[in-house]
Amino acid sequence: MPNTLVILPILLPLMAAVVNLLIHHRRWVQAGVGLAGLTLTLLSSIWLLATALDGTGVVVSQMGNWPAPFGISVVADLFGGTLVCVASAVSLAVYGYALSQTPTRFTGGYFNVLFPLLVCGVNWAFLTGDLFNLFVSFEVMLLASYCLLTIGTTPRQMRQAFKYVLLNLVVSAVFVAGCGWVYGTLGTLNFAEMAVLARQGHVSESAAMAVAALAFVFAAKAAAFPLWFWLPDTYPTLPPAIGGFYAGLLTKVGVYALVRVVVMCFGPAAEVQATLTPLIMISAAGTMFLGVLGAVGSSSVRRILSIHVISQVGYMILGIALALAAGVTEAGELAMAATLLYMVQHMIVKCSLFLCSGLIEKYGGTDELSGVGSLLTRDRWLATVFLIAALSLVGLPPLSGFFGKYLLILASFQRFDGWGVFLGIVAVATGALTLLSMAKIWSYAFWSPAPE
Repeated sequence: MPNTLVILPILLPLMAAVVNLLIHHRRWVQAGVGLAGLTLTLLSSIWLLATALDGTGVVVSQMGNWPAPFGISVVADLFGGTLVCVASAVSLAVYGYALSQTPTRFTGGYFNVLFPLLVCGVNWAFLTGDLFNLFVSFEVMLLASYCLLTIGTTPRQMRQAFKYVLLNLVVSAVFVAGCGWVYGTLGTLNFAEMAVLARQGHVSESAAMAVAALAFVFAAKAAAFPLWFWLPDTYPTLPPAIGGFYAGLLTKVGVYALVRVVVMCFGPAAEVQATLTPLIMISAAGTMFLGVLGAVGSSSVRRILSIHVISQVGYMILGIALALAAGVTEAGELAMAATLLYMVQHMIVKCSLFLCSGLIEKYGGTDELSGVGSLLTRDRWLATVFLIAALSLVGLPPLSGFFGKYLLILASFQRFDGWGVFLGIVAVATGALTLLSMAKIWSYAFWSPAPE
């Protein structure tokens, strides 16, 4: 269903960023503009998802009335629309938390410009209808994330920012080269047209290699094994609000791109299935299990939560692997539904845990487990919220994390082959180790007596 208002979740935060740039010396006015812009973004996202549900399931607009595949397509289907809705809600919550809890040296100046710009890039990635504009949205998002990563300019942040920027410069170069490679082999970058060509059997071995290059790019941005090395040292250096936003949303953009391009566009192509399915299955197992081992061995709250981002992304990679292997079947649809459900709950739960870690650090003056304690008696609301979010991350029923993990493990065992059973066992073992690491935070921070 055509509707030009589909661009509102992209346009509104961009307008807020521009206005705040013009008034960057008036911090509280900037805060009001930012809150208003993100609130309107959330309302427009809810309206967009409701419109897609009431109509054909797809809301689309062609910028400048240029027809697809030549013009810029902005598309909200149920997958992208749901993620935009959740991302807008998380963004508004994080922004309000940052204004109330984060020191002025982080939220003053250009924070109120960069944060809405980052939200604009995230929403644009979820709503774009072609591969090149997915690249452009990534660059908008990365530009803002580079600057937010160095805001406050502590030495630790600057060291990790160098690593983050260097990695993404390399990855962006591969991304734009992959776009040219796909266009050279298929003659289009429009998602819908690429999906039609894949179903008609027009994907050559060269095109399959181009998709593999793009999968490398998206896996690096999602922090999937073995491309996760940048994340565990980067996210803990950030203020809790910004770290929570990064952990909740930025890695999910990489996962979304894998789903959209590899599974939804090129999944039916036999060449892509044969090339990528084994690699993605290996990556899923390594991301889940090796990631959670790092969390068990860490001793600071934010580092544990940061490494858990990796292991939980592994569950999403598992869903991608199962959907790619199953193709357009009932099992493939189950894997896709489980992946979307797990992405949505993880965006909320992981961000909540990071915001809780900021309050833990506020009470103890540090996020090292040896330096905090007795928070159960000092703040029962914080203890309750952290416990609910932690158990949801683990996947215990009846909390939200259970349903996504249950469906993913069910889809794994339904394959009845060596890989499916192996991945299902790894997923269960990862859940058990996640419980162990969350119990460590709870026992030190909330149950143990406060240190002198």
